[in-house]
Amino acid sequence: MAEKGGKGFSLPKSGKSSLKSPASKGKDDSSAKSKRGRKVQFDSEGSLDTNSTKSNGKADIPSFKGDLGKAGKGEKAGSAGKSQKAKAPDPLELRVEQELSTKTTCMMDCEAADILQGIQENMVVLSDDPAIKLPVSFDRGLAYGQRIRLYDNPQAVEQILGPLKQHGVSDGELCMIANFPLESVDEVFAFVPSFKNRKSKLRVPLENVLAELTKLRKAA
Repeated sequence: MAEKGGKGFSLPKSGKSSLKSPASKGKDDSSAKSKRGRKVQFDSEGSLDTNSTKSNGKADIPSFKGDLGKAGKGEKAGSAGKSQKAKAPDPLELRVEQELSTKTTCMMDCEAADILQGIQENMVVLSDDPAIKLPVSFDRGLAYGQRIRLYDNPQAVEQILGPLKQHGVSDGELCMIANFPLESVDEVFAFVPSFKNRKSKLRVPLENVLAELTKLRKAA
């Protein structure tokens, strides 16, 4: 005997419909996938990884534990180093005589030009000796010495500078004074840094020397 619901129609014993809609199944699957979403990760090389899905709805975040701490310490150390004041350099000192051999003699420009001029005047005699060969730079050295010389009488310059030797002035320091037209004692102190600790001792002798050298330059 048939139950209610229509002639020739029977309900399943379980009470549930045995009919399933394929359309609804596809809809559910797509909605589930959209809810899960996609996870974006950065690997160690900086590239993107979009193939893995989220875990429990949360994206994985890369951690930088040790590196960030080290970077912070490095910045502090660098800033501390910059804060330290640089040590002022020591003043320059004349050390020409210390770097040369003991057999070397410092020479004034006017004295060197006078010697080169004497060699040129005896060039005819010197050329007869095969053992004497002048370098190619001889002519250029002679021209340079003649151009920069301040005095025509090296012996007079040496006599004027003589009293400074009694105050401990070396030959190299004397040459620096004779090779440049220095006008004042303060200019000498600025030009010869090795006089720094002897200013009070050398001021008066230098004034006398500069006055005599000025007269000698004007006479020339």
